[in-house]
Amino acid sequence: MDQSVLETQVLKLLELHAPIKARKLAAILAEEFGKHVDRSDVNSILYRLKSEGKTVVDSNYQWRIGGQSVSTAGTAKRGKRVTAMEPAQPSIVFTPEQQAVIDLDPSMHLLIRGQAGSGKTTVLAARAGRILSAMNKGSLLFLTYNSALSAYVKRAFSQSGMKGDIDVRTFHDWARNAAKGLGFEFTGWVDGKVRSEQIKACIEKAKSEVGNHRLFDFQASPELLAWWGDEIAWLFGQHITHLDEYLAVERSGRGTAIRISQEDRRFVWCVFELYEEWLENTRQEDYDNPAGLILRALMERGGDLPDEYRYDHVMIDEVQDFDKSWLLIAAKIPRVSLSMAGDLAQKIYRRSFSWSSVGIQVQGGRSKRLAASHRTTRQIMDVAEYLLADNDVTQSPDFTSPDRPTKNGDKVKLLLADTPKHAYEQGYDWIAHKFKRLRSTSVAVVLPFSRQLFPAQKALEKRGVNVKRAKGAGLGNFGGGVVVTTFHQLKGLEFDHVVIMGLHDAQYPGRLLESMPQEDQGEEISLMRRVLYVAMTRAKQSVTLVGSAPFCRFFDEVPSEVMERV
Repeated sequence: MDQSVLETQVLKLLELHAPIKARKLAAILAEEFGKHVDRSDVNSILYRLKSEGKTVVDSNYQWRIGGQSVSTAGTAKRGKRVTAMEPAQPSIVFTPEQQAVIDLDPSMHLLIRGQAGSGKTTVLAARAGRILSAMNKGSLLFLTYNSALSAYVKRAFSQSGMKGDIDVRTFHDWARNAAKGLGFEFTGWVDGKVRSEQIKACIEKAKSEVGNHRLFDFQASPELLAWWGDEIAWLFGQHITHLDEYLAVERSGRGTAIRISQEDRRFVWCVFELYEEWLENTRQEDYDNPAGLILRALMERGGDLPDEYRYDHVMIDEVQDFDKSWLLIAAKIPRVSLSMAGDLAQKIYRRSFSWSSVGIQVQGGRSKRLAASHRTTRQIMDVAEYLLADNDVTQSPDFTSPDRPTKNGDKVKLLLADTPKHAYEQGYDWIAHKFKRLRSTSVAVVLPFSRQLFPAQKALEKRGVNVKRAKGAGLGNFGGGVVVTTFHQLKGLEFDHVVIMGLHDAQYPGRLLESMPQEDQGEEISLMRRVLYVAMTRAKQSVTLVGSAPFCRFFDEVPSEVMERV
């Protein structure tokens, strides 16, 4: 439908049906014209008319004609201006390969690819200092996925001799603050548990609108609720805003156990729009859709991201775990350059995109590879490399095959007990014996699930170990001693020693696969193997694997001679 015609029809319907919500308007338009009309299109028109003073919206998101829109402009934390920068005096000696990336002219986008331990984060931090030193003024935003890595990056700046002020944030934190500055009233993030409950409510409402459907029957298929949560997160991540896009798109990474036809997608879309409407009404945003927070703020305000919320340069670390929609927003922030660092082998979330799909050109000389590994040892990589064997990410042209480290150390140690309980007890005994008296050395004791951290902390304390339980920024700022955390929290960090516990096959991967259809397990197994690869390659000196027989199947192909039994 022509936009001008649609705008005219929207105004006419407002005169007849106000107050009315955008989704209801879309439904009426679809009935009148016999063609699907997306709620997002109607919302865009309504907010544009609002900026012209032709429409108004109340607190319940019901629209009507007339009245001047009320300004909700606020103030966000702007990019800090950096003047009289002192040139960074690195306390780290960079290799010629690393220095070449640091010194590259910041006039275009840059992608830094490199394996675990190649120094991507430190190089990115030093490049930030180099850019601002050369400019003497400007603003720079450094984005990370989680708060642990954000805290770690601040330390990396200090280690590389950075003396200026750079805005280091998680993407979620930046989006929340920018949306607030744009005048968007944000009440909080919706997590997976709350999303599941709301999906149930939206499905009940959808039944009254479009009738029943097999995808609505949780009693017949209990696994459906988890599927719905993943499907909605996927829609957000792929930035699918129109039904036509959803009908046409290839649902890569969504598995085959629950197959959906074109007609099925129409029922899914109804629920998705109901969920979006609930988020809008409650002024919340789904945690898997931080980009949506900015998109909604811009829609209400009108126009593109204002210049005062942009930065001259933007850096993104661990970019492989950013979603397509996140990068679509991130690409709007820099005035001059965007530098990113990532490694597909360390991709530990179900996110997918291509550089062309987000409008970022990083081909040719704008894609640089850091080949060497400077963190971990040859002996650790002798075992870790088996976790990437036949992994799905290895087929991507962006995949960087790990090089052999030149640094030598102890073999990976294997503590194998007869039962899971004995494995934990013997593992804690071994940690106390080996690391109890260490202070400046860092030891990460990692487990699969968050609920295991408190019992692990108490078990180690009973053995006289001074141990800290940490996640997020607390883990990123961890200096020395023993810390207990989860596998996923190690992303982007490094420690002298890593002890990986809970590796009896019934728990990892068994417990995570038991409720998953057989045909969807391949992708999940690839992801879980990468999670362990990341955990192992955080270690600078040693890795110890702790579990019971039967041991985690991911290590079945590892030759016995490259590991040492404890």
